[in-house]
Amino acid sequence: MVPPEKKSIRNIPVSAVHRRRAALEQESEEIAMEDAAAMRVRPAMRRGGRKGKRLFVISALAVVVVCAIGGLLLSTLFAGATITVYPKQQQVVPPATLLAMSNPTTGELGYQLLTATRSATTTVAASGTKQVSRSASGVITIYNASGTTPQRLIANTRFAAPDGKIYRIHDSITVPGSAKASDGSITPGSATITVYADSPGDSYNRGATQFTIPGFKGDPKYTTMYATADAITGGFVGPEPAVAAADLSKAGDALKQSLSQAAQSALTSEIPAGFIAVPGTLVVTFSDIVQSPADANSAALSQSATMSGAVVSAGDLASAIARSAVDSYKGEAVAFADMSQISIAAATSTKPGENISLAIAGTPTLVWQYDPAALKAALLSKNKTDFQSIIESFAPAIARADAKVRPFWQSAFPGDPNKIDIVAGSH
Repeated sequence: MVPPEKKSIRNIPVSAVHRRRAALEQESEEIAMEDAAAMRVRPAMRRGGRKGKRLFVISALAVVVVCAIGGLLLSTLFAGATITVYPKQQQVVPPATLLAMSNPTTGELGYQLLTATRSATTTVAASGTKQVSRSASGVITIYNASGTTPQRLIANTRFAAPDGKIYRIHDSITVPGSAKASDGSITPGSATITVYADSPGDSYNRGATQFTIPGFKGDPKYTTMYATADAITGGFVGPEPAVAAADLSKAGDALKQSLSQAAQSALTSEIPAGFIAVPGTLVVTFSDIVQSPADANSAALSQSATMSGAVVSAGDLASAIARSAVDSYKGEAVAFADMSQISIAAATSTKPGENISLAIAGTPTLVWQYDPAALKAALLSKNKTDFQSIIESFAPAIARADAKVRPFWQSAFPGDPNKIDIVAGSH
């Protein structure tokens, strides 16, 4: 120990002083190093913060752009509209009878005549021969394109083939006038009847032919009234196989039955879409049986049948019923909701060229018609707020309608008609 009196700086050992100074210097250096490190960290932190903010802004903008593009794609690819339409409907009690006219005027119910011809041949036993002199015959269809007035042709009216040969009808006939369809087209009136050659012999036999009516020469009807035939056959002079009367009658009955079924089937297949056949108006015209040798011991019997029948337009019939049964009806297009709810038939026997009294049964539901294409056109690019006023412009055909526009945020209907679907709603 150093005595108190000896405690003086001069008396402190040099080594101790050096150690103390070294410690102080080392401590100062460490503090300086810490301060320098702190100074380096702060700018880095500031730079990192600014970079993070920039990344956040860029990310947010990217999300906004993606959402905008996605919305645009949704609006473009998945845009559309579905319109559910509820047409006006009304069940009605039709009148017991309606008159169908052969030449209807505006507002009247008309009918059309369809025709179909079929031929058949059979073979029967023959015994020996017989001498015959027979005139050719065949079924012709007479057309009247001279106007809406029916034209009566008396018995023995002449029909001339292009080669000048003359054929005559044995009975009088009335040919209906032209009919005007709803689309403005004109359909000549027509009627069928059998014609016979003026003279016997096979020189009057012919295939498909168009005939003029010599009696109208010098009159406009000479070109507006004419006749056609699929074939004129049977003309023959000379010996032919002799067939017993009983065999001839039996074969004739079988031919007629077969031909009636074939002609009716053919006529049914020719009924245009949207038309209804009128039961009770079918008329079958048979040609004379044509006999020819088949072999030494048999004869071939041939015959043709032409069937005609009336058809009415379902739409025209629905309109005629609406005019009679719906007080507020003003001539709008209507149709039957279900054709099985109504039946029609000729109330009385009729002949071609006459008006037909139709007996009507059932309580059909009428459906008012509208044009879906016109509705689409009216909706194109229109604001959704205009929907109800557009629908009201289609009254009374459309009772009400609902609309769904995709995507839901679209405020207007698509500008492309292919993206608008019209569907029928169930009442």
